[in-house]
Amino acid sequence: MKVIGLCGKLASGKDTFADYLVRRHGFSKITMSDIIIKEMESQGIKDIDRQKIQQFSKEMKEKYGKDIWAKACIEYARKNRLRRVVISGIRDSAELEFFRTLGDDFKLVCIKADREIRFKRVKQRKSLKDVETFADFIKQEVDEGKLYDLYDKCEEVADYVINNNGLLIGLYAAAEELLKKLGW
Repeated sequence: MKVIGLCGKLASGKDTFADYLVRRHGFSKITMSDIIIKEMESQGIKDIDRQKIQQFSKEMKEKYGKDIWAKACIEYARKNRLRRVVISGIRDSAELEFFRTLGDDFKLVCIKADREIRFKRVKQRKSLKDVETFADFIKQEVDEGKLYDLYDKCEEVADYVINNNGLLIGLYAAAEELLKKLGW
């Protein structure tokens, strides 16, 4: 199994990058938050929002270890016999440490974009998980940085860094270049 892990700040383009790999190259996408939400739903938790996801994730990490969600992603991939996987939303060094046990079959890619561009994307996508004002966006980023130790260090620990300040075609070209480098 080949795994590309994605990290990056809010609205940097992680899911857009992952969706491209799915659509054009047959990857299977696993989103860390989707794994958490499925577990929350299985426990009967309702009205799930970003804060509840973060709180639940934190409680489960305290109880079962900080790499619980990384292990759940790989378990899901193995159970479903997935051969090429892209995992979006790696935010914690314990998760990264677990993924690194996959050796050369794992690569971490940081997707980065300027704050103002990311806020514009938040406003355009109109997700229930997103905030309304730039001040709230900045506060949310600060909160994420406190919760997740890789949030502000993603670029430093990534195997590859992709700048996503431009058009979608540029992001897609970067995906093609990455796959060519990896030989995947």
